[in-house]
Amino acid sequence: MVYFFYNLLICTIWIFLKLVSLFSKQIRQELHKRKQSYKQIFLKSPNGKSVIWFHSASVGELDQAKALQETVRRHRPDLFIIQSVFSSSVKEGAFSDPLADLYFYLPFDLPFAYEKLFRFFQPKFLFIMAWDTWPNLLKNASKFGTKSYLCCASLSSASTRKNPLVRLLTKSSFQYLSGIYPSHPLMAKEFEGFVSEGTDFLVLGDTRFESVWNKLKTKSPNPKFTEFVLHQKEFLAKHRPVILGSTYPICESYFLSYLESNQDECSYWIFPHKWEKERMLDMKSKLETSGSVAVFSDLKEGDPLPKFLLFDVLGILAFAYQYGSFAYVGGAFHHRIHNTIEPAALGLAIITGPKIQNAPEAIVMQGLGGLFKTENEAHFVTHFQSLVKNKELREKMGNTNRNFVVENRGASEKIYNRVFPYDKI
Repeated sequence: MVYFFYNLLICTIWIFLKLVSLFSKQIRQELHKRKQSYKQIFLKSPNGKSVIWFHSASVGELDQAKALQETVRRHRPDLFIIQSVFSSSVKEGAFSDPLADLYFYLPFDLPFAYEKLFRFFQPKFLFIMAWDTWPNLLKNASKFGTKSYLCCASLSSASTRKNPLVRLLTKSSFQYLSGIYPSHPLMAKEFEGFVSEGTDFLVLGDTRFESVWNKLKTKSPNPKFTEFVLHQKEFLAKHRPVILGSTYPICESYFLSYLESNQDECSYWIFPHKWEKERMLDMKSKLETSGSVAVFSDLKEGDPLPKFLLFDVLGILAFAYQYGSFAYVGGAFHHRIHNTIEPAALGLAIITGPKIQNAPEAIVMQGLGGLFKTENEAHFVTHFQSLVKNKELREKMGNTNRNFVVENRGASEKIYNRVFPYDKI
C-alpha cells in the first residue's frame, strides 16, 4: 500500500515537471540530458560478461563507488561495470573514468523506469553508496533477481527518512536490500528499526577514506603551489596557517565578524568555493583592515607572505591542509558540507556550519570530538576563537580526526570479501 501512494506521488511530480518544462528551459534541458544519457547506455553490450551496477547520488558518493570499483577491478577484471549518478552536480567529464564501462544519469524513479535496463544488462549486484535508495529502483532490482547492497551506509538522527510519514516507505524499500553496511558504529545505531530479518547488517567502513588517502599519497598539487611551498619552506616550518576551505559569502562574513572582535598573530589561507572576482575584491578590501592581503596568482618569488592569502587557482586545497593549524570547511552554512576527510587525514581540527546531516564522516567526527558544528555567527566566532587560542585543543581534535581516518581504511576490501565469496559471478 505504501508503494501505491509513493508511486501516485512520484507520477504526479513527473507530470508536473513535464508541464513546467514547457516554460522552463533549465528543467527542459535537465530532462533531455537524463533521457539522452539513459538511451546511450544501450548502445554498448556487456557481450556475455557478468554485470554489476553502482549507483551514487553525487560527487562524494561517486568517490566512494570508485574506491570500491578499484578493488573489484583488481580481483575481477572480467566484470562489466555500469555506474549511475543522480545529481547534475556530477559533470559529464567524470564519465570518462575507465573504472566503469558505462556511466549515466539515473532516470526519475517511476515504477516502470528500470525495466529495460534490468532486462538488457541483467546485473548480478547493485551497490548503492551511502543513502540514495530509491524505492522503485530497489523493488525492481529484487524483481529481476539483482542483489542490492547499501554500502558506506549513512542515516542521520535528523534524516527525513525517520519522519513518521516517510519511515514506513523507508522500511518497505529497505526490505529489498540483501545487505546494509554502515560506515561507522556510531552510524549503525541509526538503522535500528529499518533492517529486515535476513538482511546482512555489519559495519564495514567508508570507502571514501581510501579514495582521499590515495589521492593525497599519489597525486600532485598544481605545480605553482609546489613551487610556492618550496620557496616558503622555512616560514611554513614555523608558522602554520589557518585554512578556510570552500568558502561561500556567508562563511566569509562570519570570518570577518571574528576579525572585527579579535586580534591574532595567525596567517590565513582562504580558498573560495568559486572565484568570483568582484566578491573576492570586496573581501580583499575588508580583510585589509586586519592585515596584509594578497592573491595567490599575483605572488612573485621573494614576496613576503601576507596575513591573508586568497587562492584563485584550482587543484591546491586538498594538499594545502598538510601545512595548516586547523581547518574551516565550508558548505554547511549554505547547502551541505564539503570534504572533511582531506583535512582529517592530515590531522587537522575542523570547524564548520550546521548542515552536516548528509556527510556521515562529519557526523562521526563531531561525535568523536574532532569537529565543531556551529549553528550561527556567534557560535562560529566563539569556537573559531577557541581553536585559534588553544593549541592543545587543536592538536587533540586533529589527532582524533587522523586516527579516525587511519582506522577506517580498507573498507573496499571488507565489502568485497563480504559480498563476492558468497556469490560466484
